[in-house]
Amino acid sequence: MKTLHPSLGNLAALALLAVPLQASEPIQPYLESGKSGRFNYAVYNKVWIQASLQEGDSKTTSRVAITGVIPEADGGVVIPPSIGDHEVYGIDGGSLEADPRIRTVSIPKTVRFLQPSVLNRWPSLEYIDIADDHPDFASVDGVMFDKRKTTLLAYPGGRRGEYKFPASTTAIGPGAFAMNQNLTSLAIPAGVTDIGGHKGGVFEGCRNLERVEIPDSVTYIGQQSFKNCSRLQEIAIPPKVTEIPFGLFWGCGSLTRVALPDGITGIGNYAFAGCAKLRLPRLPAGLTTIGAFAFRDCVGLNGLKVPESVTDIARGAFQGCEVEIPGQ
Repeated sequence: MKTLHPSLGNLAALALLAVPLQASEPIQPYLESGKSGRFNYAVYNKVWIQASLQEGDSKTTSRVAITGVIPEADGGVVIPPSIGDHEVYGIDGGSLEADPRIRTVSIPKTVRFLQPSVLNRWPSLEYIDIADDHPDFASVDGVMFDKRKTTLLAYPGGRRGEYKFPASTTAIGPGAFAMNQNLTSLAIPAGVTDIGGHKGGVFEGCRNLERVEIPDSVTYIGQQSFKNCSRLQEIAIPPKVTEIPFGLFWGCGSLTRVALPDGITGIGNYAFAGCAKLRLPRLPAGLTTIGAFAFRDCVGLNGLKVPESVTDIARGAFQGCEVEIPGQ
């Protein structure tokens, strides 16, 4: 048996260590793209899509995502269940264009890889139709819900007039109304407990939204859910909500009044940043933490007294305004 001299062995080991480790190439979501009739599509990489497959989905089927559409003359888009030998499995929100001609969309049961908020990219959309046998989603009067019809997932951005929620509604999904420029007021019904979940963004960018009624049944409101609602003037936070999360009212320049219950213990980063017209007679009695830049440029708060219950004030929390902080 041939053996290495100890010094040579050390040199060999050092040589191996000197070779830099190469990061593996990221798995690409698509293998190729194509066009069929009114649809652009991309073929999923089977390795990439594996983690997104739902129970009962075949692991060998070739699948595609819709990446672009051309509507019919009446503004309708009927997504087919298949294109050639490929099953239509997803809609790629990152590739969709803001086509003002689209009025209605019909989604087959095969489309399961879909973030409902991507439909907000069609600002004139008035009606969302979901196949009756879809395993995950349902349509209630042209609005997208989960299969149980308890969570509102996507509201058509082109719809006008007052909206009445189904009695079965208990939650509103992330980004469900985001970027809707036709929405001016909304009354959320009693029975709803969650608005936006952790991802939030429910009404983000609804620049014409002036009034939202939130029932006392709500216990959680997700981050940035009212960000850049530039015409929102006042709102009342329900008594069971204990946190104002990150960026909840960021950029709401017309906001003058927010009723905050004493059960609020934390106000997150940028929660009210840029709300220059905001007036608060006092902060919640149970408040303990105020996040970074939470009230940045809220000049309407000048003279406000921060309660002694607050033990943690992050940097820039009151940047641009003059408030009274205990011990300072």
